[in-house]
Amino acid sequence: MKKFIKYYFFLILSVIAFDVCAFQDLNVLKTEVTGRAVVLNNNQEKARRLALEDALYLASLKGGAFVDGFSSVSQNTILNDQSIIKSNSQILDFKIISENKINDHYEVKILAVIGGKNKIFECKKKPINISIFKPTIIYNHSLPSYVLRSMYEWNEFFINKISNDNQFILKNYDNFELNKIIKSSNNEEFDYSSNVEGTPTIETGEFLVAPVFKVVPVNSYKKVENAYNLAEYSIQLNFFKGPDYKFFKTFMITKEFQNIFLSKFQLISALASKTKEEVNSDVISGISEGIIEMVKTFNCLPTEARINFVNNALYVDLGKKHGLKNRQIGIVKKNYQNSIKSNLDTTVLFISEITENRSKLVTLNDKIKLSELDRMKIQFIE
Repeated sequence: MKKFIKYYFFLILSVIAFDVCAFQDLNVLKTEVTGRAVVLNNNQEKARRLALEDALYLASLKGGAFVDGFSSVSQNTILNDQSIIKSNSQILDFKIISENKINDHYEVKILAVIGGKNKIFECKKKPINISIFKPTIIYNHSLPSYVLRSMYEWNEFFINKISNDNQFILKNYDNFELNKIIKSSNNEEFDYSSNVEGTPTIETGEFLVAPVFKVVPVNSYKKVENAYNLAEYSIQLNFFKGPDYKFFKTFMITKEFQNIFLSKFQLISALASKTKEEVNSDVISGISEGIIEMVKTFNCLPTEARINFVNNALYVDLGKKHGLKNRQIGIVKKNYQNSIKSNLDTTVLFISEITENRSKLVTLNDKIKLSELDRMKIQFIE
């Protein structure tokens, strides 16, 4: 029964795969274990396979386990009591270090990389590479003149706020219209580059955005419970991912504020209305809160890229500039191609060399054919 349970576990281990977007919150560890099996009827190949299964089973338990079971009862008498040990983790990849036959046993020693879900996962700070293009400014002339003048101060506050944040690495392309550059990249007949002096260089790992700054009145009718005229300031951020200009996500930073107190008496209206300083304070606090939420979203994004097979080696166009480190682990989900021979659904790679914008990768398992990993997606563990 014990062997059956182990074998069943190994089958489950072989077919269950983590979702590609979930690798970043794994707790990863490396371990060396030795599996053993008896050689029966001189069948060494079968003993080798069973020894490998035993090693994988023992390695998975290194990541934690819990005991489950059941009992068969008849007339208040326990006839059969079964216990099943279940692992809390999964083997991401492994390689065989050594194997040999010792007397009537076969032994297989492996190095395994194990991943288990973190019970408490906190997103870590990472560099955020953003290229900012020419903004769009929208306003309503019915608003007070001081609101329209203040709008430009709020826009500048937003840009300065993220410029002074050490997490942001900004490139300013405020002379370029992002929508025209995207249109040019999708349509060769629309040659935007002929109308400007050069085009921006967009790299892997960069996010592109052309902010839309907007301030408009909110209430088109007067509410009894609210004697103020209301307006809303918003920053719409449509982010695209470089270098292929693929749409990523829209962030909205909004702040509703009071401006004029409605009264038939001009003195009461002037005294009760909020001052320019009070309105500025409200809006700026809203912008600051919105930037904090935006940073949290970027911090929780997985760091991932496409692998390039060049000169018999593997590379990604990400490096120190994007928060990667030497010897950092990356995981490839292998169901993109069925040609890779392995019992597991993932392959582990390590960064062996790193520069600002490029990293060289090596596989844990040297049996993997490197060319078969070309153009596959890798996600790095933080």
